[in-house]
Amino acid sequence: MPSLSPARIVDAVLEGTVVGSFTKIGPSVRRRLDKWQPLARLDGKTVVVTGATSGLGRAASIELARLGATVEVVGRDEQRAADVVAEIARSSSPDGTPRASARIGDMSSLAGVRALADQLASTHDHLHAVVHCAGAMFEKRRETDDGIEATWATMVVGPHLLTTLLADRTGRAVWVSSGGMYTQRVELDDIEWQRRKWSGSKAYAQAKRAQVDLVAEATERGEAPQQYAMHPGWAATPGVETSLPGFDKVMGPLLRDPADGADTMVWLVAAPSGELTAGGFYHDRRLRNTVRWPGTGTSAPDRDRLRALVDRQAKLG
Repeated sequence: MPSLSPARIVDAVLEGTVVGSFTKIGPSVRRRLDKWQPLARLDGKTVVVTGATSGLGRAASIELARLGATVEVVGRDEQRAADVVAEIARSSSPDGTPRASARIGDMSSLAGVRALADQLASTHDHLHAVVHCAGAMFEKRRETDDGIEATWATMVVGPHLLTTLLADRTGRAVWVSSGGMYTQRVELDDIEWQRRKWSGSKAYAQAKRAQVDLVAEATERGEAPQQYAMHPGWAATPGVETSLPGFDKVMGPLLRDPADGADTMVWLVAAPSGELTAGGFYHDRRLRNTVRWPGTGTSAPDRDRLRALVDRQAKLG
């Protein structure tokens, strides 16, 4: 059996601690351990970022523009999207010319996603990447106008629909999952929590698990575009502060800043495709396992079943 390098041993120990891996300790150690290099320039390339008006999506959009990309800033609020575009102009362009455009798009709405896809397709012949960063966690169960549970619609159905509609002109799709997905399995017999007692945090984690499963299934089928999933660790974002105030209060001093949380998603956009594993799940620029605890993984037949369910919800096929 080949021996592991000291760097891999340290990384494995850090990963095993969870807290050391997911908090700001993780990138602080791994940046030196793996000798992270500056990311490749993205001049002339267009990247779509959903959920781009705050937190990780905002941080990723700013960094992608700094690397030279033209960023399509997608959010539900027109003013907040415009504010991110203005910030990009100030920070990324010497003459104040925006390297970004604001797009209004509600990822929980099938009509909204289709309208967004039509706008992007009419504007761009090719998109280097689509980054799915929009997320939602609700205290009480709610449904969208399409009759789909809102967490699932925002993080599973909507992103899958957008990826499919833009597949013929997109190079890669990056799905922003969560370390919370390690704790859950997808309940295929009740994916929308119609029969179970509602738990906003579990619904969120199960949707994040489903994202990783959809990436794996699409890759297994050989579908375009190339897809990757990642998790950002525990980052200090408005979403965490609002949805998980207890966690934010206890872990606050150790939470990553949004830039560190967004680093791997930006790296997955900028890295040469030959250096990445299609369908892979990444954290801190390394390929990771998708299962930590027995019973949380999804079998190949169940991934196929999940895909069929989501296709039906998205009214595809």
